[in-house]
Amino acid sequence: MQRVGIIIGTLLAILALCGVLAFAGYTYGHDQGYLAGEKNGIDVGYSKGFKEGQDKGYTDGYREGQQTGYQSGYDVGVKESLARGFTSRNPTYQEMKDFLAQDRTDTKTYISGEYVCSDFATDVNNEAEAEGIRCAIVELRYPRDFAHAIVAFETTDRGLIFVEPQFDSEVTVKVGQSYSQTNGYDMPAYSDIIDRILIAW
Repeated sequence: MQRVGIIIGTLLAILALCGVLAFAGYTYGHDQGYLAGEKNGIDVGYSKGFKEGQDKGYTDGYREGQQTGYQSGYDVGVKESLARGFTSRNPTYQEMKDFLAQDRTDTKTYISGEYVCSDFATDVNNEAEAEGIRCAIVELRYPRDFAHAIVAFETTDRGLIFVEPQFDSEVTVKVGQSYSQTNGYDMPAYSDIIDRILIAW
């Protein structure tokens, strides 16, 4: 009987030891699994969250910055152009005629090497834009590097009108034709057959 008691006691001790070992194993496994899962979760979460946050932040920030910057730049541009008189518009044909009638550039004297065709064109252009009228400087290119400057207006009712600023007269310009002959002016000492027409607004 004593032997049976010893065996049972031993078995109980072994079972208790197994329980302790099982609990220790469970606790160790739980702790290790928790730590590994936590680290993995943090790594994956940080990685994914950082990328998604960065992408969203960049997209939202870019959109907001673009809208704010565009509006701010537009407002400043409009304000500055109003202050500087850059609010030119295409005139009607009559508005163009009225402007040319009151502009005094055509009363100036042509002085070779001092006040020439490009000066006439520039002055008419500047005066027109000061009045809010859109005006282009036009360069007529002739053979052998000769050229002549006039102006043009894009009228709202009659389209593009070319004007000789020295006389305020409407002119016809056509590639392959003589500017002076086409418009009834004295022929220059060089060929004024138009090779190219350059228009700068």
